[in-house]
Amino acid sequence: MSSRPSTSSTHLPVPPSIPPALHQLANPAPVLIDSQLPNYLLPNVLDLLRDSSRHVIRRKREQEDSLRSEGLLPPLEKGKGKQVEDEEEKLVEDELARKVERVGLMVGGHIAEKSTLARPPLATHLDIIKFICKDLFLYVYSKQIDNLRTNHKGIFVLQSHSFPPLIPLSTYKGSSNDIEIAKSHLLFPQALLQGALVRLGMNAVVTAESSGLPQCTFQIRTIKSTIPIPSTPSTAGAGTPNLNPQQQGQAGVQRQTSDLRGSTGLGIGQAGI
Repeated sequence: MSSRPSTSSTHLPVPPSIPPALHQLANPAPVLIDSQLPNYLLPNVLDLLRDSSRHVIRRKREQEDSLRSEGLLPPLEKGKGKQVEDEEEKLVEDELARKVERVGLMVGGHIAEKSTLARPPLATHLDIIKFICKDLFLYVYSKQIDNLRTNHKGIFVLQSHSFPPLIPLSTYKGSSNDIEIAKSHLLFPQALLQGALVRLGMNAVVTAESSGLPQCTFQIRTIKSTIPIPSTPSTAGAGTPNLNPQQQGQAGVQRQTSDLRGSTGLGIGQAGI
């Protein structure tokens, strides 16, 4: 019997023609960070923004006092020391909320845009909400929303029984103080949802509240309006567009809704804060 010819190749393997450095650029190694890092940084970020807001408020007061000393502004009525301090702290918290919400709007819009580039457009409001509950929350918090409810009339309620940003919160002053502290920690998630919805083309008002840590409830109320909402916050000094009478009436309803939402949770303005 004749032996079968060998099918194995005796040639040496051909070296790749593409340099390894180019391969590394095409397939970069993923950059990994600690999953708990945002939880470590968030309290410090809030403290930093609060100090920055307090500096802005005090500098504005000093400028106003300088103008009053020159007689360019009318004098203020002298109030009690405690009342003045409370008013200043309220202004600081309002300024802090505006800064955090502005960051959340831009981050939420960016994430929504990048996450929907390779998928079909979301045609209905329900599709957008499902994307928020599943994809966006999973991307940001590694956890989907636990419960979604709707009245099919433009109101959606998203419930998380264990919301990751609220899990590590705890103070020695009791549960009531914990819930009060949680309000500042819900500003960013609330604004993040608002920015994502606006970027996806859904005009809505987002409110967030917690009845007990680490539970959290988001309420999304759609707004029927023909006035387009910009996808990113407007810069300071932008002019107000001229509206016809019909649009002015719709804008009035929109402002009224914005005034009433404070009773249901933390209110957040439309783009432009």
